[in-house]
Amino acid sequence: MWNVSVRKFSRLASRKVRLPLSTQVHSGVMKRISKVTSLLAVFLTICTVSGCSSPQSSSDTLISNVSEAGKTLEWGENIKSQALQMINSASSFCYLDMYELSDSDIMQALISAKRRGVSVQVIVDATEVHSQRVAIPTLRDAGIPVSVLDIPGGISHIKMLICGNHVLIGGMNFGAHSWQNNDASVYFPNAGRQFESLFLWDESRATGIPAEAPVTAPLLLYDRSIEPAVIQAIQSARHSINMEAFDLSDRGVVDALREALTRGVSVKILLDPTEYFSRKPARSLLDTGAVVRYYRPYAGELMHAKILDVDGGEIFLIGSANFSHQAYLKNHEADVELRNMPEFAHSLEENLDEQMGRGTDSATSRRHTKEGGW
Repeated sequence: MWNVSVRKFSRLASRKVRLPLSTQVHSGVMKRISKVTSLLAVFLTICTVSGCSSPQSSSDTLISNVSEAGKTLEWGENIKSQALQMINSASSFCYLDMYELSDSDIMQALISAKRRGVSVQVIVDATEVHSQRVAIPTLRDAGIPVSVLDIPGGISHIKMLICGNHVLIGGMNFGAHSWQNNDASVYFPNAGRQFESLFLWDESRATGIPAEAPVTAPLLLYDRSIEPAVIQAIQSARHSINMEAFDLSDRGVVDALREALTRGVSVKILLDPTEYFSRKPARSLLDTGAVVRYYRPYAGELMHAKILDVDGGEIFLIGSANFSHQAYLKNHEADVELRNMPEFAHSLEENLDEQMGRGTDSATSRRHTKEGGW
């Protein structure tokens, strides 16, 4: 609508409008037409300068990477940049274990790595539509083996990239539009073998080969080991708990948060506004004294992070698992539990303060996803 030249309207404003005599239009009307045209030209000029033709996007508030103790906390589009750098620099192997995979740049980087002799293997969830319709045919056509992991009653929800001894793991999917979400992952430049052992276990299960579950604790938690770690972390809190939660509905976690509030622990929580199952727990926590706000999207994106920080980084948990019964007991999930990470905690608190400040007290229309709380 606004792709009209401001100069064109300025020229129109300077012209005299000639009407047929038969219309007998009063000269005052002609002056009003000229004024309206001039005002429209001024309005278009303001829009051109101020950018009112395009709304602010979440990328305008991109959070800087934070490095600490040999690890980096990545936010938003930074995660894509890190993933591409890892794949493009890989010389031996790249393993990708991903719930949603459809980003064309990521897939092209994997294909290029394959062509230069890197061993590339991919695992995707059996139910995620974009992975099934986009990633599988694209990568298999390029000769990349793609395995499909079927989790009875749940989903394979892990988001993990391994290239040599470099690992990127967290809450961010690799979908075409995932990068706009409020989400984070952690980059390990010198990771241990526990990440690779988890991938190889998933690969065995996806191809129908029985394999023993790996031992990955205490750093890497997966499946039913996540909920106890979350609850224990909350129970250990002495001063503060900060959370970003796409879905907060697990009864054990909510009860632990309420108990922490009764001990005088400060609790701040940012929720996605579309997740229905978080609403009743949110009201309960508000009644107990927590500060709970709903994320306000810039352009339709999600508050997709799953992060728990206790006492300013004494315990920092982040990963794929929502704080839900479905995630803890049905899905295949992976989190990392980090200790003594004050800079990570500060980065989370900065994001919390900004997004809670511009957030809302009420949720929006109901949304139900497999990824959320069933």
